[in-house]
Amino acid sequence: MAHDPHDALCKAAFSRTEDAVGAIQAALPPAVLAQLDLRSLRLSPASYVDERLGKSFSDLVYEVDVAGQPGFVCFLLYEHQSTEDPLAALWAVYYMVRLWDRWLADHPGAKKVPPVIPIVLYHGARPWTAPLTLGALLDVPDAARAALGDLLPELRIQLDDLSRASDEALRARSVSAFGRLAFLLLKHGRTLRARPGPDSLGAFVRSVVDLLAALHRSDRQRAWVYILGVTAEPEADLVIEALCEALPREQQEDVMTAGEALRLEGRRQGKRQALLAQLRIKFKQLSAEAERRVTEADERSLDRWSKAVLFASTIDEVWAAD
Repeated sequence: MAHDPHDALCKAAFSRTEDAVGAIQAALPPAVLAQLDLRSLRLSPASYVDERLGKSFSDLVYEVDVAGQPGFVCFLLYEHQSTEDPLAALWAVYYMVRLWDRWLADHPGAKKVPPVIPIVLYHGARPWTAPLTLGALLDVPDAARAALGDLLPELRIQLDDLSRASDEALRARSVSAFGRLAFLLLKHGRTLRARPGPDSLGAFVRSVVDLLAALHRSDRQRAWVYILGVTAEPEADLVIEALCEALPREQQEDVMTAGEALRLEGRRQGKRQALLAQLRIKFKQLSAEAERRVTEADERSLDRWSKAVLFASTIDEVWAAD
């Protein structure tokens, strides 16, 4: 699985309780929020990869108590999308069933399951126009739909469309400086270029210099890695130069460090893809565990496995090269 800068930024920002609460408050209507005790919000470890579909479901899952109702909980699925997905509601249902299946396994004898609210944080270039309800995906003639009525299942995704939000509104959200910067980066990141002009990378960085100044160094590093990961320049050096020109001297070294880290990650990612190709050629279909092992491997392991696969008769012999 290739490194996804959007995914890394969302998880870095919205795994934190303060920013998760603010993101949920921005996405859900007041009437729904009134039923949730957001002080109890906690991150759930639930996440699935479907081997058949090759799709990862849900970036983040939160569990929250129902306000004033001890023992009752609600799950919130928080998924980011950089492009429209016409089947988003269908994937949400699939994930909900997996989540309920785990709940029943953890609560033997349960006769009911908690509600699940799917939320999509959308940061595409254009406003979302794809269906947000399961009903809209059901291929049923209008006359039959009216007759079937409540027999047809329904579900609605709650959409937080950053393309429809102003920068001022994103800055006003009840999240940390890093959370506000994350929203702005997700909204503008892919359109930023090193070229000069009012919509350039330099202009954007100067517009958020106050947020950058409020961050810990590690969070600024995450911002630089994200920008370097999403800008479509033929040479990363152009992006680094534009960033350094827009930043105070004390932050320029961090940009250089992030650039070097990205180059190293790019080299590792190339080795991962090459090894996966070798493994698929020799052993045909790979398990999710095998792909995960390659994806998470360090460079030394990748080098050893790339040599071992040439002579191994089984995939276990490749791993044994450690």
